[in-house]
Amino acid sequence: HKLHREKLMTKIDKLAVVHPDADIGPNCEIGPFCTIGPHVVIGANTKLRSHVVVEPHTTIGEDTDIFPFVTIGIQSQDVKYVPGTVTYTKVGARNVIREFVSIHSGTLEGSSTVVGDDCNLLTQSHVAHNCQVGNHVTMSHSATLAGHAVLGDYANIGGLAAIHQFCHIGKASMVGGMARVVQDVLPFTIAEGFPAKMRVINKVGMQRAGYTTEEIAEVRKAFRILFMRQLRLETATQQVEQEFPNSENVKLMIESINSSQRGLARPESETMEINLSEIGRAHV
Repeated sequence: HKLHREKLMTKIDKLAVVHPDADIGPNCEIGPFCTIGPHVVIGANTKLRSHVVVEPHTTIGEDTDIFPFVTIGIQSQDVKYVPGTVTYTKVGARNVIREFVSIHSGTLEGSSTVVGDDCNLLTQSHVAHNCQVGNHVTMSHSATLAGHAVLGDYANIGGLAAIHQFCHIGKASMVGGMARVVQDVLPFTIAEGFPAKMRVINKVGMQRAGYTTEEIAEVRKAFRILFMRQLRLETATQQVEQEFPNSENVKLMIESINSSQRGLARPESETMEINLSEIGRAHV
């Protein structure tokens, strides 16, 4: 194995199988019955507890804790995958990856599946081929991403939720448990249902991510203009741009609207009542 002098503290259990071409960082722990393939790079202080499978062309960052029966870099389940194709999987630093999580490699030659830093992937959650998962993302028990899904930073996916392929889940947004998401969810919003629809602004999630009271208020007002005034989306978007020309968060919402390919998980009529109740039935 490619062990540098500073890597002498790395512990590899005698029951683990590590390919000679794998690069294992300093102070790592590779537990029993782990299997690590060639062209794998594992950063410092990362722990593979036991029964973890890491397939070729996978990179895992430092300080990551990987629980039993996790598979990372496994061949794409996409029927378009051609055997022998070289694809990649990139997992960042300081992640917690719990039991039975599966992260699949890309499908087309040279493509990648990417998971960022400081994520928490709970038991049996699944990241499919070519997904792009941001930083500080939480995927709860059995949350599932289909191929090419995109999760923004601080996104929170509830247990048993399923995200359709190519859907974008915006920054600091939340998808409720057991939701079926077939269209894009804007940044800073909460979506739930079957199919999922945006309901309200993710106030608590924004607070936890460090957004100010003023920033949250701007996003809430922009959401109401976009969806609560029964305006054409194009007209509402123009109003929002005029009212919040200097808000980077609102700009991100507008960019997400303009770039959406699957359409938006637009609120239903019940959402009007939820939002009116939130402001004491005041005029929106």
